[in-house]
Amino acid sequence: MKPRFTAEGRSHSFLRHDSSQTMSHAVSHPDVSIVFTQWNVRDMLRDCLHSVQEKTKGLTYEIIVVDDGSTDGSPEMVRAEFPEVILAVNPINIGVAKSYNKGVALAKGKYVQMLNSDMVLVNNAIKILLDFLESHPDAGACAGKLRNRDMTTQVSFGSFPGLLQAFSQAFGMSHVVPFVRWPQIGIVPEESITAPMEAQYLSGADMLIRREVITTIGFFDERYTSYCEETDFCYRIRHDTRWRLYYVPAAEIVHFGGQSFSKVPEYRLRLMYSGYNKFLTKHHGRIYALATRLLYALQFARRWAVARIRYMFSPGDDGRWTITEAAWHVKYALFPQEGRI
Repeated sequence: MKPRFTAEGRSHSFLRHDSSQTMSHAVSHPDVSIVFTQWNVRDMLRDCLHSVQEKTKGLTYEIIVVDDGSTDGSPEMVRAEFPEVILAVNPINIGVAKSYNKGVALAKGKYVQMLNSDMVLVNNAIKILLDFLESHPDAGACAGKLRNRDMTTQVSFGSFPGLLQAFSQAFGMSHVVPFVRWPQIGIVPEESITAPMEAQYLSGADMLIRREVITTIGFFDERYTSYCEETDFCYRIRHDTRWRLYYVPAAEIVHFGGQSFSKVPEYRLRLMYSGYNKFLTKHHGRIYALATRLLYALQFARRWAVARIRYMFSPGDDGRWTITEAAWHVKYALFPQEGRI
């Protein structure tokens, strides 16, 4: 039976908040360090921590939560309800990249598990990912299948941002030439994919990383704020090390997605395009980055124009929002505003 979620996004079929459930006893060198960063998603963080405790079996682990300047009482909730958790609190919001680096610096595990705070485990996902890395020495990191609250699949891996990817999206090449596998930043995997497969980059929402990888190339580049930090990390794994990245669909996690930024959508897009520009400039140069961003702007300029025409004949809030969002995409693709983030 598929889990059912309430309007707040919680599952009643696999989240049983049983106070008798506790995490593994503290050990000096656990198998896995589970690292969260979170900002103002107290209730979802609570559900996520409970799901980790209930679903994770057959390994030793520690949980590290880095609170990034929350104002909703999240640190107080963690201290009161999860005293076993290692908690670090940023007095102000410093962004995902710096916060994850802070959490990883505290980690003692053989492996580091990144988890977003707006998700719950469906099965013993961390153990499944751990077993894969243990049995595949060529794998530097792996990640599982992310699901929406209705249990449909969501973006779990993808291609790196780049000129060909931007061109294919700007001109709808997947429809024009459907028999070519065009690169996509985010790929929603088919349910029919049941075997592990190699990927260019993995979603940072649930990535399990071999400790040696972090020792070799470091962790997140702190020039990023909250977008593309994991993309850059995956790029460095693939280009600077011998390790590979794998999607492991047997590990399943429900990811509600975008909860921290749900009330600040324009700021989210500013962060996103700032991240794209930093990634493209760092790895390909300024001219390449500009050309790619122009194609992003073209894609959404066309969407803006179509939305404006439709709105003339059928006005409504949905149409107005589509116009506004498309305009933001164009604005921040052309002018990433890196100095203001």
